[in-house]
Amino acid sequence: MKRNTRWYLSAAAAGALLAGAALWAARTFPAAPAAVPGFFGLAGGLLFFCAMAELLSTRDLDPARRERDREDHDERGAMIRAMARARAGDVLLWLLLFGAAYLYFFGVPKWVNITLLGLACVKLLLDWMFTVWYRRQY
Repeated sequence: MKRNTRWYLSAAAAGALLAGAALWAARTFPAAPAAVPGFFGLAGGLLFFCAMAELLSTRDLDPARRERDREDHDERGAMIRAMARARAGDVLLWLLLFGAAYLYFFGVPKWVNITLLGLACVKLLLDWMFTVWYRRQY
């Protein structure tokens, strides 16, 4: 099976741009909290290195690795992983909602609750969008 290198190249480019933007922001705005550019720089660096590691891997040369990849991508395994991811997403949604309700009664800033509720809304929106997309595709 031929690998789609276009996605890895674009991910590597996006990671490099994100890390570069974080470095630029850290030098341009020294009064900003250091955690914000640091987070984006770390995320960009990780994205870049993961994409480059996937691009430069030698897994196509190893027949045992190729067989393991074939077993990992069979239909039954893919269905089981999709169901597990859906269940994990539901659990994460309930944890976000419970955390927002639990922290509401303590002296935490409101932005924490709003962030948790916003993440829950994003998860629900993504569920709806993927449901519509899969109904049209299949």
